[in-house]
Amino acid sequence: MAKKPPAPRRTPVKEAHEVLQDALLKAGQEAGKDGQLAKHGEIAKSLGVSPSMLYKWREPAKQGSGQPNPLHRTALLLELTGDTRIVDWLAQRAGGHFTPGESEAAPGNLSKDANALVREFGLLIASVADAIEDHRITADEAQDLREKWNGIRKRAESFVRRCEKDGFGPKG
Repeated sequence: MAKKPPAPRRTPVKEAHEVLQDALLKAGQEAGKDGQLAKHGEIAKSLGVSPSMLYKWREPAKQGSGQPNPLHRTALLLELTGDTRIVDWLAQRAGGHFTPGESEAAPGNLSKDANALVREFGLLIASVADAIEDHRITADEAQDLREKWNGIRKRAESFVRRCEKDGFGPKG
């Protein structure tokens, strides 16, 4: 059997101005060609800034208005407070949950860790089956499922990061 090529590494995180650029372009496209400027004007008005400020936020900080864009400010607030609840709140507003990556993935046998992750996921599925056996899920059961799921997400993220960093299998 042929050896698999190494997995591609994670793509770098975009710069804040690039994320804003993409978001504004998407919002403008959804408004249609004729509605793009109007949509950007609506966004600027809702944010309490001028349309020109909105466009300056789309530029690299060195070329921009000298005012940090909202993403830069949020990142700074996160850095200054060290509180990831800020990011979790944003993620919840977007319909998700923040899953922090482990600062340094613990070394270990990836095969054993993969098996443990699959086993843990199986236990979560069994918990779901137990919870719905009576055709309703109580608040305590939902909280228990949320805690188990959050634990699995964190460990799965750590596992995938290790795979991206070190590959899966012996070096050779």
